[in-house]
Amino acid sequence: MIYTIKIKDKTKKARSIINMLKAFREDYDFIEIYENTDVDIPEEQLRELEDRYESYQKNKAGKEWSVLKEELKRI
Repeated sequence: MIYTIKIKDKTKKARSIINMLKAFREDYDFIEIYENTDVDIPEEQLRELEDRYESYQKNKAGKEWSVLKEELKRI
């Protein structure tokens, strides 16, 4: 029997469950975890993310989340 469980990792508890399942996977070979990578991201956001990543590579200090959140609201 195969079960499919979908977990959106938007909360701390959800990420905790995902990490727990990943840890179980190391001990139990019957557990497989696949991350859904079929996410549609608009081209503008992809460019912005690429720019941010490049900026991060140059300056590892980065920006505070509150600043980034405000910038993303303007996109």
